[in-house]
Amino acid sequence: MVTYFIIIKFFYILLFVVIHKYYVSTTLIDFDLNSQTFEITLKVFYDDLEKDLGLDSNVVDYEKDYNYLNKIFKKYLSDNFIIEIENQRIILEYLGYEKKRDQINFYMNLDNDFKNKSINIQNSVLFNSFPDQKNIILFRSGRFRKSLIQDMYNPKDSFNFNNK
Repeated sequence: MVTYFIIIKFFYILLFVVIHKYYVSTTLIDFDLNSQTFEITLKVFYDDLEKDLGLDSNVVDYEKDYNYLNKIFKKYLSDNFIIEIENQRIILEYLGYEKKRDQINFYMNLDNDFKNKSINIQNSVLFNSFPDQKNIILFRSGRFRKSLIQDMYNPKDSFNFNNK
């Protein structure tokens, strides 16, 4: 009887793990010494993005519709990925996207001197469709590193950038 209970419990745990999907994006904000800019790469699963934007995956062609999708993605990121310096919103230079296997990589640049300034980062990408979404952000410049994990209940983080 105890063995039967353990087997049933194991089955339910396994079923939960197999059925449950993880919702996560990653963002790297990295200072490039050559260009003296911050290069931003934001990665999401394309099927989750399609759902959040109401796109039909049977119709979307990422190569043929590149320009059209760029307009949609640029607006989406403008609404959902926000950086403020000293409480002033910074306009990010959207460079485009690249579809790689099961994900979309968005590329952006940021020309700004952050030294000794307060930075607010808000990443609410996919929160509308996935309440369990987690957005991981890594900010790197020289020896300075800052890691952030944002979710629906904590969509914004602030820190003071002091690059020594």
